[in-house]
Amino acid sequence: MPVKAGVVRAGSRQTKRGAAETFTGTVFQDPVVVTEAPSRMGGSVVTFTPGARTAWHAHPVGQTLYCLSGVGRICFQGEAPQVLNPGDVVNIPPNTQHWHGASPDRLFAHLALSEAGEKGEGTAWGRHVSDEEYSIAATGP
Repeated sequence: MPVKAGVVRAGSRQTKRGAAETFTGTVFQDPVVVTEAPSRMGGSVVTFTPGARTAWHAHPVGQTLYCLSGVGRICFQGEAPQVLNPGDVVNIPPNTQHWHGASPDRLFAHLALSEAGEKGEGTAWGRHVSDEEYSIAATGP
């Protein structure tokens, strides 16, 4: 079945609060791209309040983040967190453990795009990022 052409009106989508099982702190998700076969692509604008972040997780086909506003952080397993600024693009390879979120004192928003796997598998969520892990000094501008 082909994807239908048309405009998806802003009022037809609702902001969701990020689930406590997968986020620390207050996070809001605004769907932008809703998966519709044959596409497996999905995407949301995710807004993090200061200190809020995802749990450790990985995506079967990878993920792309486009940073929209504020100051954020990205951390790949085994590395120190990195600072994210508006206009930065993060390419996350398939099945790569990582977390992302806001800096301790700033709001942060990004557009998150990812595909489901060939068999429909989605994000593989892990444990929450500890305050100790989150507090490691972030590198970058």
